[in-house]
Amino acid sequence: MSKYIMVIDEGTTGTRGILFDKEFKIVSQDYQELIQYTPDNIRVEHDASEIYNKSVEVCKGAMQKIGATAEDISCIGIATQRNTCVIWDKNTGEPLYHAIVWQDTRTGDVAEKLKENGGEEKILRETGKVIAPHNNGLILKWCMENVPEVKEAIEKETALYGTMDTWLIWKLTEGKTHAVACSNASSSGCVNVQKGVWNEEFIQNLGVPLKLFPTIASEASEYGVTKVFGKEIPITGAIADQQSALFAQGCLEAGTMKCTNGTGSFMDITIGNTCKIASGGVDNLIAWKLNDTLTYMVEGFVSVTGSAVQWLRDGLKIIRSSGEIEALAASVPDTNGVYFVPALVGLTSPHNDPSARGTIIGITRGTTDAHIARATLECIAFGIKDILDVVEKECEVKIDRINVDGGASQNNLLLQMLADYCNADVARPDTLEATALGAALMAALSINQISLEDVKHILTPDAVFHPQMDATLREERYSIWKEAVDRSLKWIKYA
Repeated sequence: MSKYIMVIDEGTTGTRGILFDKEFKIVSQDYQELIQYTPDNIRVEHDASEIYNKSVEVCKGAMQKIGATAEDISCIGIATQRNTCVIWDKNTGEPLYHAIVWQDTRTGDVAEKLKENGGEEKILRETGKVIAPHNNGLILKWCMENVPEVKEAIEKETALYGTMDTWLIWKLTEGKTHAVACSNASSSGCVNVQKGVWNEEFIQNLGVPLKLFPTIASEASEYGVTKVFGKEIPITGAIADQQSALFAQGCLEAGTMKCTNGTGSFMDITIGNTCKIASGGVDNLIAWKLNDTLTYMVEGFVSVTGSAVQWLRDGLKIIRSSGEIEALAASVPDTNGVYFVPALVGLTSPHNDPSARGTIIGITRGTTDAHIARATLECIAFGIKDILDVVEKECEVKIDRINVDGGASQNNLLLQMLADYCNADVARPDTLEATALGAALMAALSINQISLEDVKHILTPDAVFHPQMDATLREERYSIWKEAVDRSLKWIKYA
């Protein structure tokens, strides 16, 4: 009898291999960071081969730590970063170019032109997504026009495209399965959100061949088998990282929501089985597809939050590890008037301005590293409030509870700021690995190990943070934040 579910949790900064037991508790895990390639100030890339190799290595590492063998693994679930995509040659199995990461803004000029030409409303209505540089259609078009190897492979009909789940599944199954989870397909910006199929008109208008695209599959379904761990193990679940966390948090009913704080911060609210397009700078996505039923969500995300803390560590070098920021920020009662707009790679929801740039404003001779650290945590809370205000207005809901997860949610000061500025309770579960857990649940659901009703009760709160800030002070500080954001917009111009 198999003991564990294996999960590949492939993220932006690293990849993790995790083994869950039958009660969905983590019994072993291993992790490796990924190299971030930044050829210039608007490009962010990954080595897709490194992602695959390290994903296999961390899974083997997790197994070795507890002496598990392939016979102990019942199935595999995969959760991945979204929008990051790669093109490879199906004959050689090698990438034709680096994977282009969701933080990349090289197609910002094309996205802006589409907006100027009046195409934004049509694209939003069809795909559910605001047109942005991370749209996979725009990225594929860029690769076709700028990478000779891609153009040649497309002409020879040997090129394949995929998001990170597609790539990992294709490699794990030795090229037998070219498929994408519906959640990742929707996140790519190339899907008809109402129907859950590729938006052929949009793709063809870009001049991208539809033959490149994988088959869209349910999150809980058979994706093939892999032999890389010693014997055949079925891959029975795949899901986009944010949708995975939403699922794990038990947010299955309309009006429930979560906020994942990792490299970026992602706020997602489930809206049910009917797609109602919300505007205002947020995305309308397919949360998951189970059998033939689509469940929808509305999402806004801030691309630089946890990575802003990493910048304090690696760029400014005012902390030695990300975990030090809470104590440093807590050493002062406020930011002393300092505001940090973390537009290090532009601004995403709800501003959606790839030409915005990072701004630290309000600096005086009295400013210290502690004030900047505190302003960094505050900017995460402010960015989430920006999105919350739009979601509440567009979806006509009042959010009283925010379920959080992700590594940055270990920071108590950050969660208190989030409760204060969003004026809502913030609940942290007893495990922050909600992204990996969602993939494990999908894999288990596929083999009938659990039911949907079971999913609602897997996680329990570890701590709940209640709003404590005076309403007048909240609005005063938030008003200044919005002015700081305005000053960061349209800072650079695309050629």
